[in-house]
Amino acid sequence: MTTETLEKPEILAADEHTESIFQEAFVKTGLKPGKRGWRRIKNWKNLPTRGTSRLFIVCTLDDLTPAKIKMVRKLKQLKGRDKVFLLLKGDMPSRAVADRIAWLDVRDDSRVHFAETDETDEKYFAERLLTALDCGDGEHRILDAWWEEETLIIVSPDRTGFKKVRVPLRKLPALKGHSKEKIERFEIDEDGLFIYWPNIDVHLGWDQFELAVDQQAYLRAKQQTKAFNRKYGLAIKKIREKKGLRQSDIKGLTARQVGRIERGESHPSYKSLRKLAETHGMDVSEYMEKLSSLL
Repeated sequence: MTTETLEKPEILAADEHTESIFQEAFVKTGLKPGKRGWRRIKNWKNLPTRGTSRLFIVCTLDDLTPAKIKMVRKLKQLKGRDKVFLLLKGDMPSRAVADRIAWLDVRDDSRVHFAETDETDEKYFAERLLTALDCGDGEHRILDAWWEEETLIIVSPDRTGFKKVRVPLRKLPALKGHSKEKIERFEIDEDGLFIYWPNIDVHLGWDQFELAVDQQAYLRAKQQTKAFNRKYGLAIKKIREKKGLRQSDIKGLTARQVGRIERGESHPSYKSLRKLAETHGMDVSEYMEKLSSLL
């Protein structure tokens, strides 16, 4: 049985500001625009109508005027051209979000996401969005995350929209017993591979969050764990051998620990990855990028 592959969505930057962000993101990620677009909407009266992929429209709140929204809503009658919106804050107050979403008439929360970001964060959002949408079907990267009381909300974009997972703190044992201040302070990996808590040295990826709330996803992932760990271990081994290092050369890890990781018998912790990276003369991001390219 073959799995249907979804067509890459068309990303449309709705103003000069978002266009410049995505141009920079393409350069940074090394990705190239698809056959159709990943471009700015230059004429709101002539939006793209061909194709079957979804339209990912990215715009700042202040640029999303009622007149432009009216033009977007006219696309409703076009089959196969569903629209997904990533709204950036811009110079507008956050309370303006409710008005814009009401004007868009979006009733499915998977079709819209509001990113309350500053200018620096917008660049990382664009990079993570491009990387996530370029992934294969079924693979998820983390775009955004925040706490609502004792529930962590994680957002991942895919070729159909924004998938959101709500994970109660009680289902994340790695975070239990730590202060609220430490738990609320986290960072998202620049490629969206994981969320990292620097004060308690914990990193968790999308699959782990899904496992925490979805038993069926857990069982599916468990069947794939050994195969994935073997591939991951072989990639680590290949990088080490290319550098001319022995297993015993990894500072902070024993040769036995490195051997277990390379054979896929154990998945490396963030601490182990940091030690591997340092021994190879890289930072963690560079080292993980190397691993990703081999995987």
